[in-house]
Amino acid sequence: MTISRRNFLESSTLTAAGLVLSNILGPSSATGEQVAQNQGTGQQQQGWPRKPEFRVLQNFDQDWRFFRPEGPSANTQTSSLVSGSADIAVQTDANWERVNLPHTVRLEPLNASGGRNYQGICWYQKHFSAPSEWRDRKVHLVFQGAMQVADVWLNGTHLTTHYGGYLPFTLDLSRHLQFGGDQSNVLTVRLNNSDNPEVPPGKPQDKLDFVYFGGLYRSVQLQVLGDLHISDPVLADKPAGGGIFVTFPSVTAETAVVQIQTDVVNGSPSARRAKVRQELFGPDGSLVATSDTTAEMDAASSKAIVQRMQVRKPLLWHPEDPHLYLLHTVVFEESRDGSNPIDDQYTRIGLRTFHIDKEEGLTINGEKFFSLGANRHQDHPYVGYALPASAHFRDAIKLREAGFTSYRCHYPQDPAFMDACDELGILAIVSNPGWQFMGDDVFRQRVYQDAREMIRRDRNRPCVLLWEAQLNETDNSLVAAELYRIVHEEFPEENCYAAGDHIGKPVEGFHGWDVEYSRNDGTKPLWIREWGDQVDNWTDQQGSVRVARGWGETPMLIQAARHLEVLDGIYAKLSGPLEPGTARAAGADLWAGIDYYRGYHHQPFYGSPLDLFRLPKFDYYMFQSQRPLQKTTLSVGSGPMVFIANFATFQSPTTVTVFSNCEEVRLLQNGKEIATQKPDSGYHLPHPPFTFRLAQFSELHSMLFATGVAKPGTAIGNVKAEGLVGGSVVASHELQAPGVPTQIELLLDDCGRETIADGSDWVRVYAHICDARGTTYPYGDDEVTFTVSGEGAVIGDASIFANPVRAEAGIATALIRSTTRIGTITVQASAFGLKNATLRFSTLPLHV
Repeated sequence: MTISRRNFLESSTLTAAGLVLSNILGPSSATGEQVAQNQGTGQQQQGWPRKPEFRVLQNFDQDWRFFRPEGPSANTQTSSLVSGSADIAVQTDANWERVNLPHTVRLEPLNASGGRNYQGICWYQKHFSAPSEWRDRKVHLVFQGAMQVADVWLNGTHLTTHYGGYLPFTLDLSRHLQFGGDQSNVLTVRLNNSDNPEVPPGKPQDKLDFVYFGGLYRSVQLQVLGDLHISDPVLADKPAGGGIFVTFPSVTAETAVVQIQTDVVNGSPSARRAKVRQELFGPDGSLVATSDTTAEMDAASSKAIVQRMQVRKPLLWHPEDPHLYLLHTVVFEESRDGSNPIDDQYTRIGLRTFHIDKEEGLTINGEKFFSLGANRHQDHPYVGYALPASAHFRDAIKLREAGFTSYRCHYPQDPAFMDACDELGILAIVSNPGWQFMGDDVFRQRVYQDAREMIRRDRNRPCVLLWEAQLNETDNSLVAAELYRIVHEEFPEENCYAAGDHIGKPVEGFHGWDVEYSRNDGTKPLWIREWGDQVDNWTDQQGSVRVARGWGETPMLIQAARHLEVLDGIYAKLSGPLEPGTARAAGADLWAGIDYYRGYHHQPFYGSPLDLFRLPKFDYYMFQSQRPLQKTTLSVGSGPMVFIANFATFQSPTTVTVFSNCEEVRLLQNGKEIATQKPDSGYHLPHPPFTFRLAQFSELHSMLFATGVAKPGTAIGNVKAEGLVGGSVVASHELQAPGVPTQIELLLDDCGRETIADGSDWVRVYAHICDARGTTYPYGDDEVTFTVSGEGAVIGDASIFANPVRAEAGIATALIRSTTRIGTITVQASAFGLKNATLRFSTLPLHV
């Protein structure tokens, strides 16, 4: 039969009966061929990022050549490439692998923890043309992220060595281009992701809690600019300057004042007259304010032009209502012949104001708000750091759907993830790259520069709440004073908060961070940067919350119970009088939201509500039950929900835990009401769990845990939870007792974001091991083989345990990558003794 796309977010599908939650284990019906219909939403569909109208902006992600030296001759191969700049200019790359960005240095095994990943040198080359009309213009190349020491040559000339893998850098190619020829320019990049104590984070990977995955793992763009242009904030290297800097001197429900500082460069040897026009468009696309300012520009100079606009009755940005405005900045060259638009740039902004207080916590736009969030690493099975924009968006929406309203980690995230935070109302803590390590003076100077550049990159984003200038879990006493000064120099506004751990000893020139984390003594506002993890010791690192999804019901229930217990303690301190020497928490970020790989341990971190393939554990729904009952304007991350944390098998506990944010829950077995209950007592949580006890387990075996003999749609072998508000059903979740596996069903995990035909975009496909009724068998560990035809391919093969891949808890996951041609991708999945499944979906064209 044909079905519409059904994915992870089906758990939030509203029907006439209210909110219907799908089985955590997957579909409960439908067999045969499935067709995914693209009906998605997200930044691509909303026209973001917006391409400028007058500036030339080219996507530089396609058609690279790649070489990774390996084996005993690796050093010899590398030496021959670096013997001289001329060699690099003419080095043939005909036999190098053709790749598109984002790209990982190597596809890694399913378990990439414990130093299994590649560390070392790799090379990229790209041939491109420079039209003759570019001859008198500025040509910039922007690398969003290259891991982690990058040497760049253009036509044999060494342009730079850049240190650091988590922030962008911009190069001026203008003086080294060859114009007019066909593919006459050769760009060469050498990357090295080896341990380097002079490059933050600095700590050797075998002592690190995450992994230095390599490659050109973020996008690259080419910009062609006129003499008069808006500067690049990183390349300009001006404190609180360069590029466009938007601030809000005043924000109320009645009026918002928007201030825009635009750094305009005159690169010509003669004076110019420039006009800067600001156009502000509201969330509905209507023009709400404009401003024009003219400035005389000296030869070879730059000038910061400041303009203000007033917005009446603004729609304010808030995690529950993240209204976004679009700012269009246009630079005109003024002459006797009139105004000629020569450069422009789009910036998304949100009108809002933050305040963090040690007694009241966080207020947004004057309203008190407590943020429950999660930390997030950016890695993924097989591809390391090389996630396309769509994968970052899916991570963000899954975390937001769980009710998380903030994120944090140990380095700046991909711009695509930050875009999603702006759109989905996720408050961001932007962190300086670092982890339990302090290096020499060279290292510290790079720490200072990273702090500046992370602010320059993300200062206009409405989602950014805190600048974590410190190095995580490090003695920051040597750098704290300078880092604090840098934050406030780069962002000299009232809504600027530098965050870090409390330093318990005197530091000259430093009086504490604006917001402090651990060991906060009550003199500063508090944010709980990490909570929820628990281990027996820091060598074995086993604990009650570190639970792989495949370990089954009881471990997942224990994980959820432990997190619930600690979270309840956090909420207990949010109301009532403060204890002496304490501050009221403004937010708390779980460690961590998604399982991830580690350098110093051979096991991945398993303590998250989402596993490595972004599949939910029971824990996920415990967090989701804390989200607001009433649906917000955003819709995602709010609304009624109910979830039965049980597999409904012969081995399942008869004490049944139900997570819900409803007033009451009614539990039914085989169509018969067992009980209607209010939440369990004794909690401080917004929404405590519900506990039901089912008696006479033997009777449940005969009906509740039927082994597939019942026909689809019948109540036999059925458990149903109904969430009630005011006595009416507003949400429901239904379990079917799983029978013997007979078939595979495929689900496309696109989360509303279509796959782009750019040669690097990919999407997860989940193969569910199902019984005859379409219920996922939770103990299924079948080896599943994926076969792809059309405009796509499976990422990885048997050598890295990617294809065939063994199912975990009844689900096997494949990554399906697009080609550069639009069309249909057909995915087939097979396993011994099971009926095969087929899924088809289409790709969309790349807009360059």
